[in-house]
Formats: sequence, structure tokens, C-alpha cells
Amino acid sequence: MSGVIGFIIWQRHGTEVAQATPTASALALAPSPTPTRTPAIPTEAPTPVPAPYFDGQRLTYEPGFNVPQIQAWLDTQPGRLKTMAFSVGDRRHSFAESLYSQTSYYSVNPKVILALLELQGGLVSNPDPSPDALGWAAGYQGDEGRYRGVQSQVRWAVRRILYAKRDFPSGAPFTFIDKSTAPPDAGLSYGAYVIAAVLAPTTTQEGLPGLMQRYRETYTRMFGDPCLPLAGMPAPAMPFLRWPLEGPEPISSFFDHDAPFLTRVPGAPITTYWGNDETDPAFAYDGHDGWDYAAAPPDLVLAAADGEVTFAGNADDNCATRAVIIDHGNGYRTMYWHLALVYAEIGEQVKAGETLGVVGESGCAKGPHLHFGVQYLGRDIDPYGWCGKGTDPWASNPSGSASAWLWADKLSPCAAPPSHVLLVDTDAQGFTRTGEGWKTVVPGYGGDALAIASIQRPPTPTPTLAPGTVLPTEPPRTATPTPSVSPTPVTPTPIPTPATARWTTVIPRSGRYQVMAYIPYALSGLNDAREVRYRVTSDDGERVVTVSQSVDANEWAYLGTYSYTVGQQASVLLDNQAELGGSSVWADAVVWVPEDGEPAAQQPR
Repeated sequence: MSGVIGFIIWQRHGTEVAQATPTASALALAPSPTPTRTPAIPTEAPTPVPAPYFDGQRLTYEPGFNVPQIQAWLDTQPGRLKTMAFSVGDRRHSFAESLYSQTSYYSVNPKVILALLELQGGLVSNPDPSPDALGWAAGYQGDEGRYRGVQSQVRWAVRRILYAKRDFPSGAPFTFIDKSTAPPDAGLSYGAYVIAAVLAPTTTQEGLPGLMQRYRETYTRMFGDPCLPLAGMPAPAMPFLRWPLEGPEPISSFFDHDAPFLTRVPGAPITTYWGNDETDPAFAYDGHDGWDYAAAPPDLVLAAADGEVTFAGNADDNCATRAVIIDHGNGYRTMYWHLALVYAEIGEQVKAGETLGVVGESGCAKGPHLHFGVQYLGRDIDPYGWCGKGTDPWASNPSGSASAWLWADKLSPCAAPPSHVLLVDTDAQGFTRTGEGWKTVVPGYGGDALAIASIQRPPTPTPTLAPGTVLPTEPPRTATPTPSVSPTPVTPTPIPTPATARWTTVIPRSGRYQVMAYIPYALSGLNDAREVRYRVTSDDGERVVTVSQSVDANEWAYLGTYSYTVGQQASVLLDNQAELGGSSVWADAVVWVPEDGEPAAQQPR
């Protein structure tokens, strides 16, 4: 496509990629030989420089431009967008609400769309646009006119931008109004490529340079120079999120660090935060842009942190999904998708743990679950960080951002623990095991874990009644002598000796400690056991705690809070008996967290 948009300076600028180079931990970490990998930890980004055509960060994010601000800005303009409302599923939403819900989810600055509607249809400045200006508001008349109308045109434009962000690294060709195609010039900047991709289907190859020039002029007139980087953006935060559900729930899909653009390419792997490419359906699908938790009604959805509700209702995401978005005032947004009921309201200030709605399967969901998403400066990130040995591919993607551990109520599985936390991993001196059949599986805390096949737990014996004993619920009767019969010899079935894993540590000071066991999310070839018993020994005696390792996979299972005396040897014992034989029983790290120290986990997890 040489010469098509030659007026643009083509050098790629690294400042168009939102990244953060880790140097400082979110927790007070103690030196430790394990684990061998550490998660990405945020620091301030380098000072950016102006982009050649459109700043990449500005393309995907505009701080403080939420529904009320969009509506207030539209109210100052002559056009009719300020009074428009659309049907989205079973609700009516204003244009501002519709625009914000989809641009936020798909990481698009809403001002980019407003400038497009003004350029192509004059919808911001013209109080009396023609039917064609309304019908082809974004300029797109393809697909046999199926996108006619303001609402459909906005949906098309947002999706086109999403796909352009996905396609930029590969340099996919542009498609023009006459269905001809041409590759982009070598060195085309990220911002220029994305804008060109959404304008190309509305013009010819020869007309694209002029249209791009007019688009940038339109944006500048409306909102200022788009080449300038966003100023004063908050640095990546230390961990601040809390679990967004009432209790533990199984994971049904991970965040894809390769390219979270909802592509769902059949057979393509999903790159988990451990750096592994997984194709097993247990990790769900390629292109997933958040985390799915397999909760179901009537489970409540909770705010993961304090903040302002910036959207609540039916998101105009082509699925009319009941959803909530919270802006946390620190550059981060959290998203709660597929709700059955929405209780929150736009503009409401919420605290961490407050109810937002009820888990459901609204929109395009297949089965009830909570889709939980996190964005930093408008870009999707993984709140579990990055534990891979190599570079996070999403942090290197021009549309991506570095991910860091953001959970304030639990420990990262690939970081050394805080100095006040007592941790015993399966390669530590305080760990012992018995029995044959243990095998090492990746991933796990510090990189790997141990797994063994379960044996069925013997049923609780029923007391034997003497002949003639009358049960309390039966009416009195006279005992009848039983004839003497020689019993048939029965060979008892031998009960296998359970394999065990034991973690021990010496308590450094008296007090109460939370005890937790890490359950890895890994494949052993067997289903995870549901009723695994841990025996915790403390000043309170011995307590048996039953854990569903299939539910708590990828999390710290809470075993309780106990009293300990200084110098005492604390222990946790696990065996491989479960409700069924032939399931996986996992042994990984165990921690003791003093209650009077910096909290590393909350009881629900």
C-alpha cells in the first residue's frame, strides 16, 4: 500500500505500548530460595513522547470520561446524540450508556467513536442530520446494509477497532469500500494502523490518506491533539482486589496472555499466567479476556474494591449482557459480566464486598458463571500477574499491558512470601511424604506440585447390634432365639495404607495464625478429588478440615485460624483418601499467617 497514507511519519514508538517494568514488590518479601520465579511487579512507566499520528494509549483509554461526562459533553453539542436511546435486550439505554458499555469492554476510547460519527455523519454538530447520515453514521455501508442505523454503526466501528488492534502485529491488509485490499506500509504506527483499518472500508485506497487527515483534524477540533500522550496517569497499583464472590468457586476459563481478543480459534492454545500454552478444555478458550468462575444463581457478585459504578445494566456488546463496571480511581476498572440481576446503579459509590448483583448466564454465555475482567488504563490485564519463565506476550503486544499480582487477600504462587509468613513447600526441609505413586506436576507454587491417585475412604462403620436388640423407633417385641448356624468364612478385603504428606514448622512467637494450603490448577490425567482431609495440629488440639480440591484449584484453601505457642512444632497432615478412588490428591505449599501481621489472605479463600 505504498503511498496510500504517505503523509504520516511511520516510525513505531514504544510509548504506544502500555507496559510497566517491575522492580518493587507489593508485599514485604523475605529472601527465599523458592520459588524460582517472581511475578511482574509494577513501577512507573517511562515518560512517553508524542505519537506520529495517534497516541496508542489515548486510542484505548480516556480518563474521567464516563457516562455522566459523556452525557454532559453531548448536552453542550447541537447534535441529536444527547437525546438518543437504544433498546439493549430488555432495557433502554441512553446513547452515552450504550457507547460507554461497549467501548469500555473492548478497550476503545469513546472519543474515538464520537470523532468518527462527526466525521462521517456530522452527528455531533448537526441538529438535523439526513436519514443517510443517521443510517451510515460511521460511514460503513457494506455487508448488504445490515449495519444501518446509529446503534449498529457504532457496534460495527467498535468491533472493527478491536480486530484492527488484534491484526496490527501481523500487518493484515486493509479492505476498502470496493472490496479491494492492500497491505499497510512498512513501519506504520499502531495508532495510524487502527484508525486506517476502521476508515478503509468506507473509502477507496486513493481516498484513504485524505480521510485520515480529516479524521485527525476532526478529533483535534473536538478533543485536542491525539498525538499527545496522556499526562498524569497513575502508576500501576499494589495489590488491592478482593474475591468478587461470596465463597470459593471453580475456575472455568483463564485469561489468555497470547492475544485476548475473544477470537476462539478452534484448537488454538490459551497462554496462562504460568507461561504455558494449554489446549485442554479445562483451561477454556483461546482469546479469553478475563477470568470465568463457575458460580450460579443465587450466588451474589461482590465489588472487588472500592470505587464508582460507571455502568450498570445491559451492555451493548452485541449480546445485551447484564453487567457492571467499576472505576476504582487508580487507573483500574473491574468488570462483572453475565449477571442474572443487577442491583448497582450508575454513579453509585461502592465499597469492597458490597453486592452488585446475582450471578447468571445473560448475554452470549453458555451456562451460568461470572466473567471477571480487570483493566489498567483501559487495557485488559491479568490480576494473577505473570509467572512464566519468559516475557509475557501480552505485555509485549502493542495493544497489551504488563500484568501484576493484584489480589490483596492472597499470596502470589510465584513470589517469595512476606517475612512474617511461615511457608513450607514440598521441596522444603519441613515437608515429608510417605507412600508410592507421588509424581511431580507443573505448575504449582514455585513452579510445581505433587499429585497422587486417591483411594476410597472406608465408610464409617455402623455399630453392630446384639441379637434381639430392640431399636428405639420400633415397638417393643419379644426377642426370638436365633438358631445356631456356622458362619461362612469371609476373606476380608485388605484396605490399602494411605499415602501421606506432612508439613511442619516451628512457631517463632505465640499467637493465632491463619493456615492455608495452595491447590494448583494442573492436569494429572485424573479429576481432582472433592473431599480431601487435612489434619491441623495446634494448641487447640487436632482438627480435621475437608477441602474440595476441584473447587479450590488455583487458590489457597483456608484451613482455619489456630492458637500456637512459641517454639511449638505446628503441623498439617494430608492423606490420599477421598470420597472416591482414582482422583487426584494434590500436595503443594502450606502457610501459617499471623493474625497480627500484614494479612495475606481472608477466610473465604
